[in-house]
Amino acid sequence: MQLLRRPAARFVLLLAGLAVLGGLVALYGPPDVAAIDAFIAGSGRAAPLVAVLGSMVLTLAMVPRTVLAFVGGLLFGALPGGLYVLVGALLGASVGFAAGRLLGRDFVAARTASRAGGRLARLDAWLGRRGVFGVLAVRLVPLAPYGLMSYAFGTTGTRFRDFLAGSALGATPTSFGYAAVGAAALTASPTALAVGAGALGLLMLGGTWAAGWARTRLGVPALTDAGAERTPAAS
Repeated sequence: MQLLRRPAARFVLLLAGLAVLGGLVALYGPPDVAAIDAFIAGSGRAAPLVAVLGSMVLTLAMVPRTVLAFVGGLLFGALPGGLYVLVGALLGASVGFAAGRLLGRDFVAARTASRAGGRLARLDAWLGRRGVFGVLAVRLVPLAPYGLMSYAFGTTGTRFRDFLAGSALGATPTSFGYAAVGAAALTASPTALAVGAGALGLLMLGGTWAAGWARTRLGVPALTDAGAERTPAAS
């Protein structure tokens, strides 16, 4: 327990936990849809609660949210499925953020403080001021690792309210979009599938644009910016 009082030890524990979770998902893959369907069917009236809690747990395990939303639409329909997965994903993201904050924030804060004016320090400070825009830009990209980024944002200066707001705003369209595609796959409707796929394509383009807009208009510090500010030498 004495060891865990050290920020570096807690940060290593966070990384190790994420590596284990990532390895398990890579090894076993997402849960089987048929098994989930059977479990949900046996849950009766508690099925929505089971879907929300299951989405929360699987989000923490870094199962892609897009997969969860697709399965939610397949099992419950576009609107209910998208809603259940969205609520569960936000709960899971909140827990992941808390874990990142508890285990990794002190280490990251110490590193940025020791390099005041550096690129990472400026990005951390920017997230502390305008974190909702940074989170929103990431969440609008459907292929961004939702679970992993939740842990990562917890280690930064992003405030929880900004994180939650950005996550909710960014995850809502893609959650319902993938749920709609899942529901359309169940009915095998070519028109519905085409509309859903087209909408998701627009969302991906919108997310890319939002990230670029945030970079150029909101002054997001780039980690690879060759023209980054330098601390002037003492005269």
